[in-house]
Amino acid sequence: MTPKILIKFLFIFLFSLKSYAKARFVRVVFNGNAALEASIIWDQEEGEFTGFYMDTIDPSYNRFVNRYPLYSSNTMRGMKNMIVRVNDLIPNTIYYFLIKDSQGLSKLYHFRTAPNRPETPISFIAGGDSRDNRPVRIKANKLVPKLQVNAVLFNGDFINLDIEKQWVEWFTDWENTIAADGRITPMMVTRGNHELSNKVIYQLFDVPNRKLFYSTTFGGDLLHIVSLNSEILKIGRQKLFLRLALAKHKDYKWQIAQYHRPIRAHVKEKKEMETQYKNFVPLFEKYKNLPLCLENDSHTCKVTWPIVSSKAAGSSEGFIRDDKNGIVYAGEGCWGAPLRAADDQKPWTRDAGAVNQFNWIFVSSEKIELRTVLYENEDKIIDLTYENRFTIPSGLELFGPKNGTLIELFPRK
Repeated sequence: MTPKILIKFLFIFLFSLKSYAKARFVRVVFNGNAALEASIIWDQEEGEFTGFYMDTIDPSYNRFVNRYPLYSSNTMRGMKNMIVRVNDLIPNTIYYFLIKDSQGLSKLYHFRTAPNRPETPISFIAGGDSRDNRPVRIKANKLVPKLQVNAVLFNGDFINLDIEKQWVEWFTDWENTIAADGRITPMMVTRGNHELSNKVIYQLFDVPNRKLFYSTTFGGDLLHIVSLNSEILKIGRQKLFLRLALAKHKDYKWQIAQYHRPIRAHVKEKKEMETQYKNFVPLFEKYKNLPLCLENDSHTCKVTWPIVSSKAAGSSEGFIRDDKNGIVYAGEGCWGAPLRAADDQKPWTRDAGAVNQFNWIFVSSEKIELRTVLYENEDKIIDLTYENRFTIPSGLELFGPKNGTLIELFPRK
């Protein structure tokens, strides 16, 4: 054996003896200004946490010098959730990080902060209702890193039963959203009806408000996303928050609302959400820069034409189509929950059907583009790069049976 081969063998042998940190289920959450701040959360499965290190360079382990303190920890659903909050970050920048504990060092992870300039387009995946059909939701999860989006807007019903076993399975499956090189796609979350309390979402994802209504901004004054909680009162503090948040961001180019239960479900067995219709919709419609609402819950797929609230002749269920002033309502699942027929379509429904899907959204200063992705052939999709992430990859299946696969929303005057 030559000296060179011997050295290589010894390196491989020593590396195999390396102890790794017992940090699992690592996630990054955007809960404020996505260009400047983030929460990094993980389950400390074993051992004692001893350090969190982050930098803008891709370092070897011995070059990590920027250490951040632990913000808080909690025990929820059998997991010891460790939370580090970082701020004063550089926009549109890759940050690499390591977790150190008494067992060793974690693998090297990284994420990218959002741009802070409205001229830079951004992209999202939006969906929810993953529940407990693990093979299906894993397919959706595996497509996430391939599309190189700025964030995933996950809109409730992570699990079916709000118990430890199903949450551990959910986070195990969510590991498929982490790219092979350790790249994590940040999240923004809302609560669904299968999450039995606000507390479980608050602690698992470090949501900045215990009632789970909050704002996140992207691209400077390009986009404000308002996240609402459809499982609590729509009046009182939540309605006041919504009014103030939309007014504060009225000069942004765009605003988007996300919440779990659809105001007008496209599945017959689902009830109409009159409290949201009365308390949310008038505020949505007050501002011309809010053209899109993201909904889930029904386990089907729908996209509406632009609609406004109306009781006039020609209206249906309190809405009427208005291409000039209307809001598009999109979503209703489904990330793996049992599919339901879209058996309650409206005159103002653009397209609907029982398909597994999530929404893929591009936002620029000129327009919003929305496509509905049928993710079950994810294994045939080639990874996009950050540079070509606004390209539709070959083989990607899109939903749009009657009226096309692309929904374009332009600024309203």
